[in-house]
Amino acid sequence: MMADAKYVLCRWEKRLWPAKVLARTETSTKNKRKKEHFLDVQILSLEEKIQVKSTEAAILEKSQIEAIASSLGNANPLS
Repeated sequence: MMADAKYVLCRWEKRLWPAKVLARTETSTKNKRKKEHFLDVQILSLEEKIQVKSTEAAILEKSQIEAIASSLGNANPLS
């Protein structure tokens, strides 16, 4: 469930980035019955803090984090 997620994948500068959820907010829309939900996130490995719509983020599972870390560990260093 997105409301419980601590880490998400979100789109920023035309790429998907892993990010840590800092806060959740909601705002009213023109339709009084509907609210928009936003996430304040910090892009991992960067100091960039942004706000994204919760519908534009996906929960980042522990297995995905481990796969990313593993692939980074196996990358050849630049010579």
